Amino acid sequence: MPDLNKLRPAAAAFAILLCSLSAAAQERTGIDPEQPGEARTIQIERSQWFYGQRAYPHKLVPSRARLKALRQLDRMLALEAGEFTPRASWKLIGPQPISTPYTDPIVAGRVSALAVDPAHSDVVYLGAAMGGLWKTTNGGGLWMPLSDGQPSIAIGSIAIDPSNSDIVYAGTGEENFSGDSYYGAGILKSTDGGKSWTQYCGPFCGPLGKDGYYGGGARIGGIAIDPANDQVLLAAVALSGKDGIYRSSDGGQTWARVLPGNPGTAVLFDPGDGNTAYAAIGNIFAGGVTGVYKSTDAGQSWSPNNGSGAASLPLGDAARIALAMAPQNHRTLFAGIASRSSGSLLGLFKTTDGGAHWTELTATPDYCSPQCSYDNAVAVDPKDSNVVFAGGAFATTLVRSLDGGTTWSVLQSAQHGGFLHADIHALTFSADGKVLYLGNDGGAYSTTQIKKPLPSYDGLNQTLAITQFYPGLSIASSSPLTAIGGTQDNGTNIYSGQLAWEDVTCGDGGYTAIDFANPSTMYATCQQIYLEKSTAGGAFGSWHLMESGVNLSDRGAFIPPLVMDPGTSSNLYFGTYRIYQTRNGAGSWSAISPDLTNGNSFWGVVTAIAVAPSDGNVVYAGTGDSNLWITTNALSGGATWAKVNGNLPPRVLTALAVHPAAPSTAYAVFSGFSGFGDTLGHVFKTIDSGASWKDVSGNLPNTPVNTIVINPEKPGQVFVGTDSGVFYTNNDKKWRPLAAGLPRVAVLGLTLHAPSSTLRAATHGRSVWDLDISGLR
Repeated sequence: MPDLNKLRPAAAAFAILLCSLSAAAQERTGIDPEQPGEARTIQIERSQWFYGQRAYPHKLVPSRARLKALRQLDRMLALEAGEFTPRASWKLIGPQPISTPYTDPIVAGRVSALAVDPAHSDVVYLGAAMGGLWKTTNGGGLWMPLSDGQPSIAIGSIAIDPSNSDIVYAGTGEENFSGDSYYGAGILKSTDGGKSWTQYCGPFCGPLGKDGYYGGGARIGGIAIDPANDQVLLAAVALSGKDGIYRSSDGGQTWARVLPGNPGTAVLFDPGDGNTAYAAIGNIFAGGVTGVYKSTDAGQSWSPNNGSGAASLPLGDAARIALAMAPQNHRTLFAGIASRSSGSLLGLFKTTDGGAHWTELTATPDYCSPQCSYDNAVAVDPKDSNVVFAGGAFATTLVRSLDGGTTWSVLQSAQHGGFLHADIHALTFSADGKVLYLGNDGGAYSTTQIKKPLPSYDGLNQTLAITQFYPGLSIASSSPLTAIGGTQDNGTNIYSGQLAWEDVTCGDGGYTAIDFANPSTMYATCQQIYLEKSTAGGAFGSWHLMESGVNLSDRGAFIPPLVMDPGTSSNLYFGTYRIYQTRNGAGSWSAISPDLTNGNSFWGVVTAIAVAPSDGNVVYAGTGDSNLWITTNALSGGATWAKVNGNLPPRVLTALAVHPAAPSTAYAVFSGFSGFGDTLGHVFKTIDSGASWKDVSGNLPNTPVNTIVINPEKPGQVFVGTDSGVFYTNNDKKWRPLAAGLPRVAVLGLTLHAPSSTLRAATHGRSVWDLDISGLR
């Protein structure tokens, strides 16, 4: 496991803001026969790496920015509609699903919401963190994506109209208080069972004025429908400066905030009395108002409902509150409260009188420590109010009470070989109480053995393609049917030509490399400083740490860059706050640069490296705090570096690419948004080794650019992966979208297998896609 004691002060401060994430950190032995463990401190690194780079150098992501970029994409597509330009369509290549060597054998990615059709227990809607809405009509045997073309496919909540199950609402923006929980674009509504959708932005898309750390747009973590009037809706919302509970009286078209104070974490209507509603608000930040509230006028007004005296909820250190109602006794509710300071379970509490008095269920296991604001779910059997389930994190993944919360059993522990993946976000019963559906960081599961001593579970991930990839996917030069890439919380995966990929080593997985002279030799990195090598085609158990010479206490990015010299496969480069080089296939490493950063405690790290294909002495390196450097004698044993920032923007440099035949020609791309501190674009080109840079962003949407690839067979053809899809240019002036078939998801990695004209896009939520570029003009 990475050294958790080297957390930097700024990162520690950021923990207060974004402390409730999941992480999968394998031990430094490199092999673990069970699921990789969780480490709360690693959560901080992921948080600021993903969200922070889109905001840097500010503390915010501007509201409506992504929505505006998607609208520009739509305009680009409309302009091109009349052109006769042969275009192939993107093709999904998986993972769908991921096969693991652990006791949770089939996983997919993070599931944040589930809703079951009240009349059909096999009809289920699923919301993925950045993977969109899915529907099954056979209990999870087959899932179909429903929202790939919508303005947001980050899903935080789902609700089905109890009087008409064709009416479905989805709250966009994942509200799990995690830095890579992507913000949303309002409410999606379907009146035909998910076949088509209407977007209602309401106040949730902004503009908001000055956003906060958790900006960009709303994250809607709960939706409830009035059982007596289906035009009345409640939504639990995290929205910078405008958090709280919102109400609509016209079926979601317009919304008003009815309970301010902190992000809404839960909303419920009494199914037998539409006038009675409950809500919870809470935050991982200090300040604001936290607690359970009750309405007796269908959500128009609210009163605290936290009990009194000794029979009250302890709210001084409360963060997220999960709320569940006993369907057979609507005055019985359960509240699972997270501790803001420790991330553990502050307590599970029960009321039997609608919140007038609360009792702590002291025997409850701490099911969600150390990240109870990230994974904290509670559900009550609709046919037996004594049956209560709660789910959460790694050590104690799923617990159950059969006597209303007096005594509990631990049913699953991912730490001790449990079948379920860790980090449960959703627990949802079918209306008849016969099936419990579960959603977690590994995907979806179900059980029908509700009361058995040790229930068995069915994995429902076989047809889900919702894996969240990080940058650094690699393709073998010998064949596009071999690839390897790292994912969020689901390992480092190998592709072998099938939709199912194989988890072979650590993860959160990052950059990878495949030896082009010997494809059985592979390299992988995981979060922070963690370098491995396999000489057996990446098979599980064949990986070994290869970190000799790297200072493990260096300041480094959460996902640090690793690249291979395109001319000499035994030469590789790795970035911390400086550049490390190996010339013997990672047998040993040496630092060949000084500190290349300005010393920023978090963004003072190397974020991008590129080696000139035609001259291994030429290496470019970029940093998170906006520096760009070049050396022209990398192989000399005494590399010297020149700073070539020029007129580049003051944002996080995310990727570099060097012309295949001209080392002096290179591209640099940047995250963040133009117009908020600078007016520069996202793609820059030099033809003089960085002495000057030209903004070649042209007509690209104003959106973070995460990755760039030059076609070695057509060096003027350049591809970029952005938060709004993939674009290409042939002349550094006009960019064209490559959108056909590709979901509207952030693309964090692009790689090109030139001999087969295969462009491969690794997405952060919808797995990996291929495009045949042979017909591009």
